[in-house]
Amino acid sequence: MRHILLLTDFSENALLAAKQVALCTEAWKTQKVIVYHTYNSVTVVDNEPIVVVNEEVKAAKEKELADWFDQIRLLFPPQVALSYQMEDVDLPMGVQEICRAQAIDLVALGITGQTGFAKILVGSNAITLMDICPKPMLIVSHKVDPAVPKNVLATTDLKEVDRKLDLFNLDQVLETFQAKLYVLNVAKREASAADLAQELKHLHERLDKYHPIYDYISHDDVAMGIEEYAKEKHIDLILSFHKKQGLLSSLFKSSISKKIAWNGSANLLVIPMDRS
Repeated sequence: MRHILLLTDFSENALLAAKQVALCTEAWKTQKVIVYHTYNSVTVVDNEPIVVVNEEVKAAKEKELADWFDQIRLLFPPQVALSYQMEDVDLPMGVQEICRAQAIDLVALGITGQTGFAKILVGSNAITLMDICPKPMLIVSHKVDPAVPKNVLATTDLKEVDRKLDLFNLDQVLETFQAKLYVLNVAKREASAADLAQELKHLHERLDKYHPIYDYISHDDVAMGIEEYAKEKHIDLILSFHKKQGLLSSLFKSSISKKIAWNGSANLLVIPMDRS
């Protein structure tokens, strides 16, 4: 995690994310952290673009970002190069571009859990970014006190095990933090792992060196099963592999990763499965 992009909206949740990232930078040997804020001055009304942010508002945002940056800079060790950047662009587009331009290894941000069907449909920046971000995302929950993770939960549906484990080097979390690994397969009640011997073989071949605790539970609501297990085992960080969804699918069906993010019982590290 040499290069980290820290998103901010100047909220308390963004501050929690900054504190969490700062605690991890030494173990990760982080070289630089870019604090990033976007705003969008153009909206479309009746197919006509209208500028809604004037120069006074822009200047106020720049000052707010500079003040917030001064607030968090002392959290980080001196060897980490800190900078900040603000752009007039949609957040998803800005994140994609800066990840490419700055060789970002991790995107970090805070999230507040919400309830209600309408709020799930609308989503938040964190939820939206899951479907477009080309890099792993650390989603810091407002329910979790910032700390170096000691108990890490890797969730699996016993599908594409080899491919998933090739997407992320677990040493970056487990060995750097000397964290304990829990591996949990959660299936709906009608599902069975009896015919997945090959996937289980891959799982053990790749993970046994970490001496994990393997568990298997059955639950009608997969996200709820994971959340209950995480609370029982005092999990600090949940690893979740995420496939982007199409527009209709994302409107009518929340992914397991998204549900876990909303619940916020632990911090969530989302590893994208659709990146090249």
